[in-house]
Parts: sequence; structure tokens; C-alpha cells
Amino acid sequence: MTKRKFILLSALIFFLSAWLLLDNSSARAVQQPSWAVWVKQLREEAISRGIRPEVFDRAFSTVKEPSRKVMHLERTQPERRITFLKYRSTRADPFRIRIGRAKYQKHHRILTEIGNKYGVNPCFIVSLWGMETSYGSYMGNFPVIQSLATLAYESQRKAFFRKQLFYALEILNGGHVTLQNFKGEWAGASGQPQFLPSSWHNYAVDYDGDGRKDIWNDLPDAFASIANYLAKHGWKAHQPWAIEVILPSGFDTRLVNGKIKKTIQEWQRMGIRTVGGRPWPHGNEEAELIRPDGGPNFLVFNNFNVLMKWNRSTYYAGTVGWMAEQICGRPIQ
Repeated sequence: MTKRKFILLSALIFFLSAWLLLDNSSARAVQQPSWAVWVKQLREEAISRGIRPEVFDRAFSTVKEPSRKVMHLERTQPERRITFLKYRSTRADPFRIRIGRAKYQKHHRILTEIGNKYGVNPCFIVSLWGMETSYGSYMGNFPVIQSLATLAYESQRKAFFRKQLFYALEILNGGHVTLQNFKGEWAGASGQPQFLPSSWHNYAVDYDGDGRKDIWNDLPDAFASIANYLAKHGWKAHQPWAIEVILPSGFDTRLVNGKIKKTIQEWQRMGIRTVGGRPWPHGNEEAELIRPDGGPNFLVFNNFNVLMKWNRSTYYAGTVGWMAEQICGRPIQ
């Protein structure tokens, strides 16, 4: 091939590649309408779903464009790696435990009533409340509609956040919270228990019968909603959540995987002992053996797995259970 032909061929390849890139960009632009068009289409669908036009218009009256801050947070979530014990000592520090005990005593009557109704130990209600919002002291400052609209328009999970956005509009449509108070964390969770709108839709409770499922300002509603979430996911009353154990020398560590179920008696026969001689839970429930990040060993029961439905982190579930016991001042079995 002559030098002239080579240059011409290279130029042709370059312009063809540029044209293909431009064509793909144009195709993407066609697929993604402008913000104004997208909001207009969203409004039409929302109204078809029963959202009143005035509710939608007020909700979007200050949402002029996607939030750059929300998208920055969505794209740059840090991956922190710490040990379980460090995580637990940070999230369930002595101050948070002390406040939790005070809250438990202050709201003991309604917590006991709700716990009995849903079959959930009230110390777990308080522990989750403390983990999520420090007992309601900080519920987030991001306007929920702005956050969810941004994520429904731009994130990698558009369909998921679009669904959450319609549920959020349903909350406003029913008058369960005012637009001014409808704030939360950047991904749309809000209220005392930090529910996503879909969790509100599925599990929120109007416990005091005032016509609103108010998990933002009404503590009985918030407590009952937490309890209802746990109950609907299979919480078993008067049963253990986990117990820290010691493995015998030469124990087959392949069993420490959180997947193999054995009864308490079966684990005992393999030489497993409780830490500090703590009494074994009553009954003979099935449990799995886990070791979070090489830390302590735990036998975990059904209720631990229910906590994992709330937040799929062994660190989180282990910390909620441990803090619940510190709040109650006794092992929960």
C-alpha cells in the first residue's frame, strides 16, 4: 500500500469512527428527553396513577433541575473497610446506648404495647430507631422529591427510583407529611426509621388512628411501622437473634459461612461454647455460624436474618442486636 493510500484509509477510518460516536450520542439524546419534557411526561403518568395535579405541581414547584449534589453522592459513595468491632463501637457508642435506655424508659408503655401487638421485642424497635436517625435527632435534609426525581432521571437505576418517586407522591397525595417536612437522606429514605417510600407503602402503620401514617413526627406510628416491618419479614417472638461463641481447637472453619443450618444441640455436640459461659437460648432453634470480617464468631438465628432484610450487612444486623441488648440491659433470648 502506498503512503498516500494509507493516509486516505486512516482518514476514512477516523471520520467513520467519529460519525459512529456522534450517531450513538444522538441516539442516547433521543432516548433521554430533556428535563422539562421528562417532568411533563412524569406528570401525566402520576395523574393517571391517581395523584392530584395540584399535589404534583406543588411537589415540583421548586424542582427546576436535577440535583448535582445528589448525583455526586450517588457516583462517589466511599468504600470504607473497617472491622466489625470497630464499626460496632462507632455506631453503638456509650452515648447512643445511654440515650437509647432513656428513650426506652420514656416511651416504655407505648413500646411495650406495640411490641406485644406485633410480637417484636421493643428494645429492637429502639435500637433500629437509634441506628437510623439517632432517635429522630437527625433525619436528613435532602428534599425527598428532588432526590428521587434526580435519581429517576439520571442514575443507573432509573426504574427503581421512578417507582420510589411515585410512592413518594402517594405519600404527599394522602397528606401523610407536608412537603416542607418531607426530607431525608440523599437516596430518598426518610422519617424516624428512614424508610424508602416503597417501605412506607408496604409497612407504615397509622397506629394512633388519625388518618395519617406519619413516620416523621408521630412516634407511635414510627414505632409500629418498625415493628410491622420486622413482623412482616418473619420475626419470631421470644426467640434469640444471635449469641457469641467460642470454637474448639481444630474446628472445621468451612462451617463458618452463614449458610449451614444446625440446631443448637448439634452445634454444642461439635464442641462450640458460649462466651463467658452465657446460658444457651431456650429451645433448640436452628442457627448458622458466622465470623464477620474475621472477628468474633456468632451463631445467628432467624431474627438475625430478619434484621438483614432491613439492611443487608452483617455489621449492621450484629450492631442492632448488640445495642438492643445493651438498651434492655440483658441478653435477649
